[in-house]
Amino acid sequence: MWLCLYNCLWRILTPFAKIYLQYSKKYFLLKERFSPLPPDVKNPLWIHACSVGEVNQISPIIEKWIDRHPDIPVLLTVNTISGYHQAEKKYKNFPISISWCPFDHPKSVKLFLKQLAPLMLVLVETELWPNLILRTSKNSIPIVIINGRISDRFLHSYRRWEKIYRELLNCLSIVLVQTEEYAQRFIDLGANIEKVHVVGNIKYDAIATEVDFKMRSRLRISLDIPSDARVIVFGSLREGDEKVAKKIWDELNKKYSDLWLILAPRHPDKKDIIQSQFNSKDILLRSENLNGKKNQGERIILVDTLGELIYFYSIGTVAIIGGSWFPGVDGHNPLEPAGVGVVPIFGPYMRNFQEPAEKLLKGNGAIQLNNYDELPSVLEKLLSSPYESINYGTRARKIVLQNQGAVLKTIEFLEKNISK
Repeated sequence: MWLCLYNCLWRILTPFAKIYLQYSKKYFLLKERFSPLPPDVKNPLWIHACSVGEVNQISPIIEKWIDRHPDIPVLLTVNTISGYHQAEKKYKNFPISISWCPFDHPKSVKLFLKQLAPLMLVLVETELWPNLILRTSKNSIPIVIINGRISDRFLHSYRRWEKIYRELLNCLSIVLVQTEEYAQRFIDLGANIEKVHVVGNIKYDAIATEVDFKMRSRLRISLDIPSDARVIVFGSLREGDEKVAKKIWDELNKKYSDLWLILAPRHPDKKDIIQSQFNSKDILLRSENLNGKKNQGERIILVDTLGELIYFYSIGTVAIIGGSWFPGVDGHNPLEPAGVGVVPIFGPYMRNFQEPAEKLLKGNGAIQLNNYDELPSVLEKLLSSPYESINYGTRARKIVLQNQGAVLKTIEFLEKNISK
């Protein structure tokens, strides 16, 4: 009954959604998700990653699979425009195909599966779309969740619709999860206990633990950042974080003449909001720098490009994690700076990265603050005591290295369950 109501709602809303997407400047490309034509590939391993975060974290899975099974094609699908662009950029040199995942309209899913005939559907984290799962299962195609998790934020919602999710979870062949706590949540919601396995978090395997020295040197030279400068990297800024950045700069700029502030918004198109907090003469846009503009004394770099954050983290003295200072976003990945030996500092809202945040804190490889008013004094202590920031960073990198290994376990489960 619930599926009939769900699909009726799709049929009612689809004409209006198509009209909206057709004339939307921002979401125009999403109209293709109503009838996406997969690339000319048959019987692939189909991996579905929702957006940028998932696209980035599965790179070691894709690399390892291609290395071990070059004869089995790989299709990567995404839901969002930013995810699609990141997939094209990140995997441009990989022998894989990239496409939109169909909207969960019954006809769209049915047609996509018919054209594709995948050997397996791999869902990253928790992409439980009813028609996608039920139709795939009906076609006797194995469905596997990898790096599975059910966050505190969505647990209540899943429990509210427990009967629906129980039916969907029963369709899964294997559920590979990050922690024992997440395993228990999947089981409580209806997953078969025999199918749930704790393999660890593949995010650790996706984290770079080395950045080429020449890359770091070129980055510093292009921006005229001295090798001994104190560099604060504020990564993945979200709404409100521009105020935090302004507070840091106002309180520390005059104390340290060699201080640089790197601001990397999660969405580069929001750069105007950040710029409005500062004097435009103090900011150098990374995009303009790449087009030949030289540094003219600016010590604030606004990174309005994609795919460079890891390089900026690698030249940082300390890193501040955006989206963690105000409720609503629940943090971004603290493992990225940790992997390259830079201490991550984050606020109280880290539910989306609760497990890695807790591991880093337990190992004294990160700093968590109750509010951003504490930031200037903590930063001043770290900037004034370089050995302390180095020690934090060394411990953080060690924690990342110690927790790698989930990728190989995941690959082995996929190999055992793929339909050939």
